[in-house]
Amino acid sequence: MNSSRPVDEWVSRLSLPDVEARAEALEAVGEALGSEDVVMRERTAQFLIKDLTRPASTAPGLILSLLQADWWPPPARLAASAVQAITEALTRMEAADPAVGDAALVLGNLCRVDPSQLPALAAALDHEHPAVRHAMARAASRVSDEKGLLLPKLIAHLDDPDERVSFAALEAVGALAPVAPDVTSAALLAQARKTEGMRRYVALSSLRALLDQCRQKDLPLPALGGLEPLLLGMLTDPNSAARVEGVSLLGLTGPVSPAGLTALGGLLKDVNPSVAASAAVALLRLGAPPQEALALLERLLRSEDTPEVQGAALSALEAVEPALIVKAKEMLKTVAHDAKGPVKAALGELLSELG
Repeated sequence: MNSSRPVDEWVSRLSLPDVEARAEALEAVGEALGSEDVVMRERTAQFLIKDLTRPASTAPGLILSLLQADWWPPPARLAASAVQAITEALTRMEAADPAVGDAALVLGNLCRVDPSQLPALAAALDHEHPAVRHAMARAASRVSDEKGLLLPKLIAHLDDPDERVSFAALEAVGALAPVAPDVTSAALLAQARKTEGMRRYVALSSLRALLDQCRQKDLPLPALGGLEPLLLGMLTDPNSAARVEGVSLLGLTGPVSPAGLTALGGLLKDVNPSVAASAAVALLRLGAPPQEALALLERLLRSEDTPEVQGAALSALEAVEPALIVKAKEMLKTVAHDAKGPVKAALGELLSELG
């Protein structure tokens, strides 16, 4: 780095009003923070952490950006002081400040190297400042919470008065759902029932990911009473991604009613290939007569002039367990014989899993 100034002076210059001076300081501090010299890295981080706690500092955004980009791995011995300093800095920010995202990434990294900081994250989820709650909820998506310290707080904040906090909490509950499938699935289902738009989509996609994981690990599925009427309503959503989630969840949570099977059969003709392919996979999962579903998947896989259509069919098939692929084995062998390039390779991998 530029050795004309000590590190602490470069850090202090991050708060200067002069744009060029700040840019020069930013480059110098970033170089020091990413240095191969361990002592240099740690000293630089200590100065940055100290500056975050200074009320008069105008550089928290720059500092958090530096720590997010160049400080890895942070030493565990600095984790507690860094979490405290970041929390203090967040109290002087708005929840919408882009620096909150950098703060969340740094907090997640700190908890990865020092899991003993998880209780501090859990406590800060109840902080009076929305920016603190927002950062902590976003950080929670990036940590391993095997003891379930964060989940109760996150579920409570699904109804946080600040929309950014509640949405971040929803994403975090989805990310941590496998820790407590019964509790989180109930919370996600409640959100899907009472919200709409992106919030409903995130709740349903998180629920689907949880059920997928349970199936792959041969674990019992959580109870989801009364889900079918909600999902049937999703099948006509103008958003194709929402339709895919509704279709996929129907397949994962069956058996379904005759009306549900009829609705899924109708989606084999959906204009969106991802929806149609997902409907075919759902029907196979539910034990419906396979001919129509397999014919649809074969047609999509043979659409050589439209790679995105082939990709939709492959994505739907690659997401399911081998026991389901067995139902499509002969069709896949026939298509693989005629296919070329990436599709042929992908089908070969699917078939190899069946032995």
